[in-house]
Amino acid sequence: MEIQTMKTLGEMGATAALGVSAIGSAIGIGLAGSAAVGAWKKAYAQGKNALFTLLVFVGAPMSQTIYGMIMLIFINGAVQNNPENWAAYLGAGIFGGLGMGASAWFQGKAGAAAADALSETGKGFANYLMVLGVVETISLFVLVFTQMAFVSVK
Repeated sequence: MEIQTMKTLGEMGATAALGVSAIGSAIGIGLAGSAAVGAWKKAYAQGKNALFTLLVFVGAPMSQTIYGMIMLIFINGAVQNNPENWAAYLGAGIFGGLGMGASAWFQGKAGAAAADALSETGKGFANYLMVLGVVETISLFVLVFTQMAFVSVK
């Protein structure tokens, strides 16, 4: 296979890491954002102040897009040095992106529940944030363990 073709296929993996993680982020933000809007509507309808802190839950899934960008940069660098390993880079980008995207999606679901709970009770912000942090950890594992795997691919 021609070098340029190998590089292109490897770079597709890099782009997949960013794209798929960003899709998960968008879904997660949409889920948590919908819950926050509903909570704010309910607060306004009852003449209460809307909690600005719900935006923390809405924005949490954005970080997976950043991790996808880091993986893109890492994979692109690896592709330039070892294009013959294009299949590993393509697979890492696709499956790494899926792992990060799923983490963002479910972080958004947890953020939606957190927004609902906090708006109802006004309590538990730190507890809810810890749950989002545990879900976030999966994305960090994917990013770090994928990079560790690249060290062994020569």
